Amino acid sequence: MEIIRTRIYRLSIIAVILASFTPVSLISKSAECAMIGSQLIPLDGKTSVREIDIEKIRRALENKIVAEKLKGYGLSKEEVMAKIDKMSDGQIHQIATLSDKIPTGGDAALGVLITILVFVVLILLILFLLKVLRI
Repeated sequence: MEIIRTRIYRLSIIAVILASFTPVSLISKSAECAMIGSQLIPLDGKTSVREIDIEKIRRALENKIVAEKLKGYGLSKEEVMAKIDKMSDGQIHQIATLSDKIPTGGDAALGVLITILVFVVLILLILFLLKVLRI
């Protein structure tokens, strides 16, 4: 009879844990989007295509990944900008087009690390509760 009670008690604890976490996992935020104006093209219309491309390259140089690659090649941002000033419009446009493919966000290592940490804490908490309650 004692074995049946402990099994029922274990199942009830598992059911309570699942019942408390399931509703939280069902909550989702709807995606919201809207059209916004370009940050590169001013409204006055006096900016040339070359200036827009140079601004794209300048923003790409601010990326941490690009800065590290340039440092690996022994170049600084200032040296690159000096070389860009000597390039033709076609070459600058080609570099600007390639700079659009650089990911703008950082890596997701921190998010993955936090997720793993939360799972480990939950598992340890459940094991601790099982040991304390002698289930």
